[in-house]
Amino acid sequence: MKKNNLIYKITLTIFVFISVLMGSNQAIAITGNIKTIAVLPLEINAPEKLIHVQKGLTQMLYSRLSWKDNVVVIPQKKLLSYLFGIDGSNAGTDKTQAGKGINEIARLTHSDFVLAGAITKLGGSFSIDVQVYDIENKRYMAFFDQSQKSGDLIDKTNRIAATINKKIFGRFTLTWEKMEKEQKEDVQKQIRKNPEYMMKTPGWQDAEKSPGWKIWKYIL
Repeated sequence: MKKNNLIYKITLTIFVFISVLMGSNQAIAITGNIKTIAVLPLEINAPEKLIHVQKGLTQMLYSRLSWKDNVVVIPQKKLLSYLFGIDGSNAGTDKTQAGKGINEIARLTHSDFVLAGAITKLGGSFSIDVQVYDIENKRYMAFFDQSQKSGDLIDKTNRIAATINKKIFGRFTLTWEKMEKEQKEDVQKQIRKNPEYMMKTPGWQDAEKSPGWKIWKYIL
């Protein structure tokens, strides 16, 4: 009887051990598929500081790019602690100057991607320029939008985030679906007004107009 109990306990122990080991391996596999991105504070090119705009839009990108079990955005407090003391980390969109800082941030935060960008005010209009750097593949994708008034900055930033989600992470969002619908409606409107539009524009049915990847020559 004691022998049977001993065999039972050994068998149970082995079973529990294997179950825990398998669970750990699955967790590692799931974690391995999660991408990480560091969102650097957006630069402001304007006569005034516009700190509230910088913080608000940077936070918006942070929240829009977070995707449970798929994309982790490095916490801003943790990121800011690394920014101090890194030469060129605030060099903005100039890749020859910012390359070292971006690469260093990626190394320190273990990020797969780094987002950097700037908001430029000229007169009463604004332009938003954002680059997302793919560290492993040494390439980047640029995103751009513009607004005639500050009140549209939230919507424009939301659209840029939706495009990043789709083009880089393969994520469909309500905003992206809305953008696709608007684009298709615009194409159909152009065709109704000018039937030759369909012949002059190859791929007119494709509403996925977006920038492509470019090689990042300055990554170290």
